[in-house]
Amino acid sequence: MPLPYFLLAGQVLAMLSIIPMFLYAETWHWYVTGVMYFGMMSLGISIGYHRYLSHKQLRMPNWLQIVCLFFATIMIVGPAVVWVANHREHHKFTDTTRDPHSPYYRGILRAYFLQVLAKINFKLAKDVLRDTLCRFQTKYYKELLAIWLIILTLVDPFAIIYAWLAPAGFAKLIGSLVFTYSHRKRKSNNDLWIGLITFGEGFHKTHHEKPKLDLLHPFDISGWIIRAVKYVTAQKV
Repeated sequence: MPLPYFLLAGQVLAMLSIIPMFLYAETWHWYVTGVMYFGMMSLGISIGYHRYLSHKQLRMPNWLQIVCLFFATIMIVGPAVVWVANHREHHKFTDTTRDPHSPYYRGILRAYFLQVLAKINFKLAKDVLRDTLCRFQTKYYKELLAIWLIILTLVDPFAIIYAWLAPAGFAKLIGSLVFTYSHRKRKSNNDLWIGLITFGEGFHKTHHEKPKLDLLHPFDISGWIIRAVKYVTAQKV
């Protein structure tokens, strides 16, 4: 199966997994889901794919990059090179006919659910493929997901829901609000409530105005983590 359709199928499955989560999950399952959701949304996407790889806002040690790539991988949004190229094109042509996920020009349905089907200009992310860890992730993307599936199955088959698919489904449903609601009226907007539940991504207008700004808002959790990483890194120099 071609990667875009593989990702779409995985995202649909992840969103549907929220149903058995509500039906059968115990309280402690929800705590695990919350931790995994934070890992995917903040470490994986906001810090890893977005601010580190797409905008080069910080340097990070290999161990932290591995953690970020792990969470981004299991969120089922594709390898870093795909996400970064798509995002850079979004910045280059924001809210125009060439924006790969403009809700106005592409439609709400496509912008919200079908970003993975957008045509990717890989020339915009050549630097990502020069990164050893990202190149490994790209080459073995499906195998990495299979390994995570096997690990969870051995630990607890229901963990496939509460430690993977459900948090990925929530991350997809909530994260896509940034592409759609926060780009209403053909312009980027700051939305506090989206900023809170995405750990900083909802402060979208500020981000588009200053893409390399670390802290987009006092409640930008990912921004505070980035500042902490920069501080610790600077102390070691």
